[in-house]
Amino acid sequence: MRTLGALRGNLTFARFYVTGDIPDDIPGTTLKRIRANAFQPLSPDDDKSEGFGWANMEDPVDTDLDHEKVFYNEYVCLALRVDRWAIPGPLLKAHLRDAEQALLEKRGLEKLGRQAKADLKTMVVRKLRKQLVPSLKSYDMVWNLNSNIVHFFSQSEKVTSLFDDLFKKTFKLDLVPESPGTAAERVGLDARQAAAFAGLEPTTLARLEEG
Repeated sequence: MRTLGALRGNLTFARFYVTGDIPDDIPGTTLKRIRANAFQPLSPDDDKSEGFGWANMEDPVDTDLDHEKVFYNEYVCLALRVDRWAIPGPLLKAHLRDAEQALLEKRGLEKLGRQAKADLKTMVVRKLRKQLVPSLKSYDMVWNLNSNIVHFFSQSEKVTSLFDDLFKKTFKLDLVPESPGTAAERVGLDARQAAAFAGLEPTTLARLEEG
């Protein structure tokens, strides 16, 4: 199990602003939806190889979420749990080879068609999954309800996309990545300041190598 986040591991995070029609009583209006989007264990017979959902930030194995595990004063604290079936390539290849040979002998054939190979692979993958445990990773999320700023402890584009989808589905609100532009917009610039900000140009601060 690998956890990345606020309570342990590297402090690598991205910041977002929460936008939309934000309810005054987040704990009272969202706990039911948080529980509805809690992580559900993968089944070896599922077609999908990956699953994700909310979990307890202090213990990602715990997905039975209640008020005390999610809300801390003005903070919403959750973990995005992502489980994935990861069958080693050589192991899958060896079992496929043995299964194909056994099926050829049973049916008295010299080779299998495309569909038969696909069906055989599905059967072998499901059989191997029953002998394995999915890999588990979790990524912490801390939402300050006073500032409506969210810290998400990953900068992976794929993981952040999963988090963004789950956050929108759960809270019916949008996340806007923090940037100089969004920060300036939230501060509230007057016309002169807005014009000056619009005229800014990017500057490279890295030292240039001498030739």
